[in-house]
Amino acid sequence: MSLTLTEWFAVLPGTSSAAQRATAGLKAADPGACVLSRRDGQPWIIGRSTRALTVAHSAGRSAALIGAHDVGKGQLAQALPLAAANSFVGDLMRWAGSYHAVLATSDETWICGDVAGMRPVFWAEYADAVLVGDHARLLAEATGTIGIDTAYLALHLLGPVPPLALEESGATGYQGVRAVPPGTALRLDGDGRTTVRRWWRVPDDECALPEGAPVLRDALRRAIAVRTDGESVVGCELSGGADSTALSALTYEHVGGERLVNLTRASADPGNDDLDWARRAAGSQPGARHDILEVGAIPAQFVGLEAPFALDAPSPSAASPHRAAFWWEHAASAEVRVLLSGKGGDELLPTDLSYLSHTLRRDRATSRRHVKGWAALWGVPAPQIKVKAADPGPYPRWLADCLIRDRDGSFGWEARPYVPSWLTGWARTMLADTLRMAADGAEPLHERPHQHATMAAIRALARWNRLQADAAGPFGIQLVYPYADQQVIEAALATRAEARTSPYRNKPLLTAAMSGLVPAANLARRTKGGYNADTSQAARPARGMFAKLLSDDCELARSGLIEPNHLRTALRGWDRTDDRTDLLLQLTLMCEIWARTTSGRPFPAPVPFEETAC
Repeated sequence: MSLTLTEWFAVLPGTSSAAQRATAGLKAADPGACVLSRRDGQPWIIGRSTRALTVAHSAGRSAALIGAHDVGKGQLAQALPLAAANSFVGDLMRWAGSYHAVLATSDETWICGDVAGMRPVFWAEYADAVLVGDHARLLAEATGTIGIDTAYLALHLLGPVPPLALEESGATGYQGVRAVPPGTALRLDGDGRTTVRRWWRVPDDECALPEGAPVLRDALRRAIAVRTDGESVVGCELSGGADSTALSALTYEHVGGERLVNLTRASADPGNDDLDWARRAAGSQPGARHDILEVGAIPAQFVGLEAPFALDAPSPSAASPHRAAFWWEHAASAEVRVLLSGKGGDELLPTDLSYLSHTLRRDRATSRRHVKGWAALWGVPAPQIKVKAADPGPYPRWLADCLIRDRDGSFGWEARPYVPSWLTGWARTMLADTLRMAADGAEPLHERPHQHATMAAIRALARWNRLQADAAGPFGIQLVYPYADQQVIEAALATRAEARTSPYRNKPLLTAAMSGLVPAANLARRTKGGYNADTSQAARPARGMFAKLLSDDCELARSGLIEPNHLRTALRGWDRTDDRTDLLLQLTLMCEIWARTTSGRPFPAPVPFEETAC
């Protein structure tokens, strides 16, 4: 399924001839694109946007904010002189929402996105100049450099996510296109030279719960208001979990029941009680609409696999296009344009057990109580919890060994990657060597492992969420993720880890923030629904299509990354495999789909979804 981007932009090269050539190339890809010029008439920014675009000029300097925000021209004009004087585009990133900032003076241009990665920045050399934009694929097409980076493709076969140092090394899936890490800005000087400067850092977690809860609540309120003000109808993906329930309650508070549509998708797992909790939450909102899509009413995962979305990078959305399209078309039929998602809350609000090591140094009693609580909750001895919470040591050493060292039971600096059994020896060696090189001089996002781990998880999910938002755009849906906003992230991460994670309460920081807004029963919920049964149920009838797509001649095999025989064995048992293998199979499928859509290779003819053996 081809995809037309409804939102994109590129900052044009500083020379008029290069800008004209770049404009022609981008206009050819999207004839509906608009060009914004600076006051001197020089073409500056090209693209299209369904959200706010604010531009201000002052004394030969210009600034633009592109994305979800409510900043007016006057506010931006007031901030422009200080940002230009300091050569610090981060001064333009203090407002609520999720957006890009562009700052241009007579001799330099700064471009930055958000801190999570929902608003990425890419660049590529073009016609002896530099072209900067928010979509890597678009830059590759505009510069005529579409070619798959095999190392990048191998990296995304690892699960659950690639190590952050490799993901933010600057590489993209396209040869010749580079990425700017979130929280940093790209500087272009008058000669087209590029430098990267950090403008944001993960905060220390020093605030107590009573101080942090109202800050989080206010940040979420602002994040919702920025997206929903002026909308006649607002949608909310209400799974029944704590994160989506909080967004639904705050949206109801802001827009009222007549303007709110809650959307819930039932799970195929009979043990998943999310739907019951979603009904309870929606029942507390008089006047609000609640649409429940039962199992069987919505296409299964993998249906339409032969015509996936063509996206910037491997994405779960691409593998189930009919399922995603049905969901967004249903939302659009309810006149929803803005659809709020609670994805990201699971990554932001809890933290892994490495927090216990730091808590032990500042609050020994709480640390001991939490160790006992986790041991009781998981049914393991307390010493086992202490092993999992152990200090992982220096980040570079952990990073260099994370692929080749057996798991020692500790959580480490971030999710230690799993290597698929079907990866070739050459691919394993390439990844290990790449990691060792990246580890030399690598710095964590924060000196405290639990803060680094949380931010790494936020960015890993944001990479997928922004691709899902791209896929939703052509259906008339602005899919938004408030938990990825800078102010929301800062509010949570500034709160002590032992206050936002506890074995005795689910997400205590969010629970405190939502007290009085969410039904007490929902706040006290201790269960969590799982959706692996949906994948397993869908995988069995799709095995025939998997076998054709992941054949001996597939793109991953051609690149020397996988052993097809080993993969076939795993595919045959997908519907009855463990959670880890299930995830690795999905990642492999995503990478093959992306490689085919990028290379232009045709997909195999669809195979009827039936009990077909591989």
